[in-house]
Amino acid sequence: VLRIDPETFGVTRYPVVGAPRGADLEAIAWVEGVRFVVGTETQDEGRTRDVILDGRLDREEFRVTPIGHLEYSRWQLTARDNHGIEGICHVDGVLVLGTELVEEKRDRRWAPVGMFDPKIQTWTAHRVALSSETGKLAALDCRLRRGVIEVLAVERHYEVSRLIRFSVPQGPEGQWIEPTVVADLAELVDPVPNFEGLAWLEDGSAVLLTDNQYRGRVSEPSRLYFIPASAMQ
Repeated sequence: VLRIDPETFGVTRYPVVGAPRGADLEAIAWVEGVRFVVGTETQDEGRTRDVILDGRLDREEFRVTPIGHLEYSRWQLTARDNHGIEGICHVDGVLVLGTELVEEKRDRRWAPVGMFDPKIQTWTAHRVALSSETGKLAALDCRLRRGVIEVLAVERHYEVSRLIRFSVPQGPEGQWIEPTVVADLAELVDPVPNFEGLAWLEDGSAVLLTDNQYRGRVSEPSRLYFIPASAMQ
């Protein structure tokens, strides 16, 4: 786990301790203090769930322990290898999790999105429409605005790279959510990198982090991109 100082851009590295064997850490959300929540995936084909981890900064280490699972059976789906929990955020005590899975229904492509409220120990399973023919969710962050959870997410697949925004409904599960495309990143960044990390800042701007590995090969450093609020609709 890397900690980046926003003033100096100095990097502090924390080795991860306690990760389940075979699990890739794919998503992270800050909760409070030194506590985080982490989403995972594995290389196993046909999985029915992926583990969610509690993460704690402990001096010079980042210690993780399992705290639950995201069950794909809520959408009657199983996960492909290398597809799992791609985004996770925490707001007002609630967790929102986005997956790289894709479901085709109603002549549309949909991404499963789950919400967990620990106060009442309840999961709600929703679907978010994807705006392209090939894109999948790759990262997300959220905020509370006027009592509504708003989510900013990356939808990408090679040449497709977009920021979409949607609200998570309160009430019964099974909602079909229509997002808004707020920025076409392919028009802002050339060539288009593989964005897999996202932080939504208080001023409405976004910070994006690139994944620099493809099929186990590292071609360049990971990079941070700042997208101003003025570039988003």
